[in-house]
Amino acid sequence: MFKKVVWPLVSMSALILALVFVFGFVTSIIISGDEAGVQTETQTESPEDMPEDVMPPDGASDILILGDSIGFGVGDEENLGIGERYLNLLEEDSETDTTITNSSVPGFESSQLADLIESRENRTSIAGAELIILSIGGNDLNRLNLEDNVTLAPAFEETLNTYKENLTFILSEIRSINPDAQLAIIGLYNPYSEDDPQNARFLLDWNHETRLIVNSDAAFAYIPTYELFAYHLDAYLSQDDFHPNGMGYQVIAETLFRILN
Repeated sequence: MFKKVVWPLVSMSALILALVFVFGFVTSIIISGDEAGVQTETQTESPEDMPEDVMPPDGASDILILGDSIGFGVGDEENLGIGERYLNLLEEDSETDTTITNSSVPGFESSQLADLIESRENRTSIAGAELIILSIGGNDLNRLNLEDNVTLAPAFEETLNTYKENLTFILSEIRSINPDAQLAIIGLYNPYSEDDPQNARFLLDWNHETRLIVNSDAAFAYIPTYELFAYHLDAYLSQDDFHPNGMGYQVIAETLFRILN
């Protein structure tokens, strides 16, 4: 009788222990899987895996200069150009640590600058800049000197229209990348004799059309140079009689500083 009662109890206890063991084993597997899932989710949010459009710019400068030989600083005996001279004025006015990048290319026309801005490799420098200084258009206009007097007027209109299209595109591209940056464009001066009224008229028309495009953007400043250089060519031009010398670049930088600050 004793055996008939004990053995069923032993068998029942063994079955219960077996069920507890199996339940504990399965539970441990589920918990381990959840922990692995948490770790995987954490790893996918690391900066390396974030989308490119939400990553902060790396290596960008506060000031970016884009354009041609005048943007580059050709003719400046001290190799400072507009950007470095403007930076010196900023440092005199405040103690902020400002950085500058000059991506200007001597000889560039507006179409080449448009291509440069459109390329993805320049998007980071544009996106991170607080101030973007443009110097463009002089080479577009200067090539008209190769035209004869008969074709000069229609060639000017064609060149001006192409320049306006390129400048509008440049502005649109910059704003799509960096909607908040302050922009500034250096107007054209006349490096030639004032005895040629036709050249003077072309320059004034060119600057006027540039101003109209600049006025379409509230954070776009036009920096006039025509009047600055008109009666000071001997003092402001370098030995090539075309590009500014150090004094010429300094007066442009001071005008830029006065308008922006």
